[in-house]
Amino acid sequence: MNRNYLIATHGELAKGFQSSLDILAGKGNDFTVINAYMTDEDYTPVVVDFIQQVSPDEQGIVFTDLFGGSVNQKVVTEVLTAECDNIFILSNVNLAIILSILFLPEETPLTQEIIQNAINESQVTLVQTTQDNTDEEDIF
Repeated sequence: MNRNYLIATHGELAKGFQSSLDILAGKGNDFTVINAYMTDEDYTPVVVDFIQQVSPDEQGIVFTDLFGGSVNQKVVTEVLTAECDNIFILSNVNLAIILSILFLPEETPLTQEIIQNAINESQVTLVQTTQDNTDEEDIF
């Protein structure tokens, strides 16, 4: 099943994600990006065009930066207005979840369960940078 991708963020974060996707996967051009509020231009037509390009036998995935932020609200409003049940919206995204979704097999249609599993595997991780000071001498 063909998938269409949109990254919509405040500022140039979307452009940065696109650049990283190009470097890491050679897939940056597979994504439509919206770098909102960089100009006075309304980005709504880009959202609407994206929604309209997703045919009923395809899926659309929209990545936004902040749940409840103005960009996320605009995307949610336009998807609800279009009554598209084949477009998923993910918010609070990071590069790991975008890559996870990108590399899911295209022959398997995305479901909420598949997406939730990808989200669970793409969580922010605290990297341990201290050593455990417990050694045998401390025990005695």
